[in-house]
Amino acid sequence: PSHPATPWKLEFRASFAGKRVKRFFATRAEAEAAGLVLADQIRRKGTESLNEHSSGSALLRSLLNLYKKHKVDLMRRTHQQRAIVVFRALEEKFGSVSMDLISPLELEEWIRSRGNSPTTADFYFRYVRMFWRWAYKKQLVEHNTIERVDTPTVKTRLHILTPVQIKALLALDGPKWLHVAFLLCGFIGIRTEELLRMEWSAVLHDEQSIHVAKGVQKNSGGWTERYVDFTDPIKKRAADLKGEGKIIPVSFVTFRRKRTAAAKAIGLPSWPANCLRHSFASYHLALHGDAGKTGHQMGHTSSAMVYRTYAQAVRKSQAEAWWAI
Repeated sequence: PSHPATPWKLEFRASFAGKRVKRFFATRAEAEAAGLVLADQIRRKGTESLNEHSSGSALLRSLLNLYKKHKVDLMRRTHQQRAIVVFRALEEKFGSVSMDLISPLELEEWIRSRGNSPTTADFYFRYVRMFWRWAYKKQLVEHNTIERVDTPTVKTRLHILTPVQIKALLALDGPKWLHVAFLLCGFIGIRTEELLRMEWSAVLHDEQSIHVAKGVQKNSGGWTERYVDFTDPIKKRAADLKGEGKIIPVSFVTFRRKRTAAAKAIGLPSWPANCLRHSFASYHLALHGDAGKTGHQMGHTSSAMVYRTYAQAVRKSQAEAWWAI
């Protein structure tokens, strides 16, 4: 082609635009997205207006549809469900607006209006940021507006369980998989999303470790896979940690419902977010005094992450009680 770097040609005939108009793009998706905006611009302002913006900025709805096709449809189910909630609301608000015409202040005010808490606003911000950064990276918009939007300030309150509470959870009647979830999250530090992807073959009894493989390990900038050592409570219950297929053989919705019911059964109003992983970090750090070792078990490459995000101070006697269970 005459334009090897931009082989896709968008062309408006003279019968539509008054004169033939051509633009070249690197991908078909870029050409289709720009075509929607340019066609509307020609109808409203004529071809002279095209000199203002050489490629135009696509309507948010059209780029969002491309993003869903190229990214959202490939996400894991839970991640995908959350993204759909955010993008449905975003499209209702800005769908018919050119993305480059949405101001940082307007976008910021909309994000903050979602829900009644900074946590909810932060949830919306993270998904909107992923979309905007993708559109800018693919040169579908001229301005990376989201980088001028202030990140919602979230004051996270860490909630860890006490040794008495974890004992109470383990004493409840319920399905085996829920009991196993409490063990692996509380005494190994496995993330819930990792556990939901994991199969029993990951439990290596001969080496007394658990393999968190690629595709199971959360892609958070840390290790892409890891081996996690059995701790004493797991060693004592190793005979119970056997099975076939998926460790958690139910959907996330069912898992969450059962977990919430268990929390209420031991006197908690609901299931505190990430409480078992935070508990693992806090008690493991208190027992060993080694953030590097704790971080390694949890899949982090930086011990600072343990201090900054996961652990809270607990007494050595509390840690000893936790690991003696």
